Amino acid sequence: MRPIATAAVIWTVSLHRALAQQTNPAPPIPESGPSGSNSAAVNAAATDFNWVWLSLLIALAVLGLWLVARRRR
Repeated sequence: MRPIATAAVIWTVSLHRALAQQTNPAPPIPESGPSGSNSAAVNAAATDFNWVWLSLLIALAVLGLWLVARRRR
């Protein structure tokens, strides 16, 4: 039961950090490109990439739980 509790704590901390990083307001970045340039696409791509890490953490947590459950059989 101790590995499950440890895995749950690590997963919760990782999830908290991933969500906190994503929702933390960043200082404005000055635009140096031509007038009318927009960095919305870059920001959207960076936000989407955070979900890749979150999905990876969830998949690893599920894999860990499955391995623990398999060992107990």
